[in-house]
Amino acid sequence: MCITNPLAVPALLLAMLFAAKNAVAQDPAECLYNDAHFHIQDFKADGPHIADILKMMDNHVCRSTLMSLAVTVAHDPLIDSDFAPSYYTQTDGQALYYNAIQDVLVAHKFLALPERDRARTDPLMSAFNLKDARAGDYIKKMVYLYPNVWSGFGEIHFKKQEFSEKIAGGPPSLYSTSIDAIFDVIGEMGAVAVVHCDRDTPGNLALRNDPGARVFFNDETSRPQYLDPFKAFLKRHPNVTVIWAHFMGNGRGVQPYPEHWKYLDAMLADPVFKHVNIDISWGPVIAPYFLDTPEHLKMTTDLIRKYPDRFLYGSDKGATADWQLVSKSYEVWGPLWTELGPVLTRQVARDNYIRIFNESRKNIRGWEKAHPDPIE
Repeated sequence: MCITNPLAVPALLLAMLFAAKNAVAQDPAECLYNDAHFHIQDFKADGPHIADILKMMDNHVCRSTLMSLAVTVAHDPLIDSDFAPSYYTQTDGQALYYNAIQDVLVAHKFLALPERDRARTDPLMSAFNLKDARAGDYIKKMVYLYPNVWSGFGEIHFKKQEFSEKIAGGPPSLYSTSIDAIFDVIGEMGAVAVVHCDRDTPGNLALRNDPGARVFFNDETSRPQYLDPFKAFLKRHPNVTVIWAHFMGNGRGVQPYPEHWKYLDAMLADPVFKHVNIDISWGPVIAPYFLDTPEHLKMTTDLIRKYPDRFLYGSDKGATADWQLVSKSYEVWGPLWTELGPVLTRQVARDNYIRIFNESRKNIRGWEKAHPDPIE
């Protein structure tokens, strides 16, 4: 480097020192992972201060999604009396409703960050009504209202245990043209969407394995109830980079069939689904299904080795800035990280996130420039 103006040296050195300081604060060598599945608010639209979340991330998490929860759980005294539920399993009522304040809070918290910290986070939008064919207009209005904020969409819940049936007015449907209209808009923006769709009805596999209950299935071949309908939906939206959460739709009561690894392999091998990725979030719930035996661990590891660019890590922790709690979601996958080795672990836990969310962020900024419509 040749400097012709000696007076420029102090300013140049200061700039270099400032850049070095920022680089150290976000040095990937000092973090474990990027988090593709992190909720900053709970089902009451409450959560910790964003500054506390960023402090937790220091030296642990390089970048993280900032997701709300699309719905808020209501307190209906006619159902629950004085008990005010804070989680969807704590009530029998249809007490979940789409609540725009969830997205407003995500944007507000992001904008409260100093400029240098904003690059470490990826705010995702989710609080649009999946049963409303005009929800695409909501999405556009939120983008206009908060320009240069959004990096994508999620977590978008299609089918989820008893969660879906508790949404006010009934559950979203995989067969609804409303969902297609929404994803047409997301695809127009070239954005990523983190989606939750159970492959099956909770408990269905256990029921199929019960000799006394087989009569209910008319001797049909055992296959997850929602796998094919959701794959049909995915085919209709090739312009949306999809992250299918929880190792392809597992959860409490929704466990992998013996053929699960084969189903996932077939989908990832099909060029029609080249826009579909898989996250391994919600580890404390789903990891036991995939690490419980040496055979399952090997099948899981082999699948990731075969498609190393299609898997991402996510904690699926919510409304907390407690690293001791959040870190458990990563640690539970310890046997998998050991089997994968450091190179593949880095790709799954860090590199794939950067590629996918950088592209989505860039595409949304491009859409904003091509469609200026400020709300005044």
